[in-house]
Amino acid sequence: MYGWENTSRFQAHEACPSCGSKDNLARYEGGSGYCFGCGRYEPGSLGATVTRSIRQVVDGRRESKDVVRPPPDDTDLGGYPELVIEWISKYGLSVSDLIFRDVGWSKNREQLIYQFYGEGDDLVLWQARNFRSGTGHKDRFFTSGSPADVIATYHSRKSTDTACLVEDCVSGIVVANSGSADGIPCFSAAMPEKKLARIAKMYKKVFIWLDNDKFKESQKIARQLGLMGVTTRVIHTQEDPKCYPHDFIEAKLV
Repeated sequence: MYGWENTSRFQAHEACPSCGSKDNLARYEGGSGYCFGCGRYEPGSLGATVTRSIRQVVDGRRESKDVVRPPPDDTDLGGYPELVIEWISKYGLSVSDLIFRDVGWSKNREQLIYQFYGEGDDLVLWQARNFRSGTGHKDRFFTSGSPADVIATYHSRKSTDTACLVEDCVSGIVVANSGSADGIPCFSAAMPEKKLARIAKMYKKVFIWLDNDKFKESQKIARQLGLMGVTTRVIHTQEDPKCYPHDFIEAKLV
């Protein structure tokens, strides 16, 4: 397993022209910049390549039939439009959270790109969330890779032996940011027994917090994990985890 790792995509700390900080503005390959003091962001060049400044934890191997097509060529950190910033703010997230969790933006496709890397910086799974006007619900997401085989994990900033299975990437980030557990999005995909067995080896306690209409599926997953020796519990709420504040999440994940 691999944790967060800074790679050469980060280039330098610079002075911020907005708040006057001497070194709070981080400059990334592709030209994008973000100030961790005041929140100023600067878009990169249109020809920027995929940014991989933070590699998310991935457990699992990809077979040849699961070849992952590359994300949009202009995917880069930074340059998020106001529409996206307003959307993530509803869930208590900021631009710095997107950068830290390696969520890119494609200006040409108008998509947020959630990226997950494996050994050797191989892109093993990514999901696009469309923000283009007129996009129907069924076309809102596109996933490349095999979510049923890959354990894509957003790690808590605190060391933990607890995980929380959630439906979507934003919920996974919010759970991880709460410090209560690692967030594992399942991308609305099935959770085969082999994948659950790998999760059972990684964690002592696993919560299942899926959509309100997936209570039966959640109970089935809990039973399977319980038979594998994991302490587990289903959390059933009206809204997704991303809709709740950290103190509510912390109270649930105990």
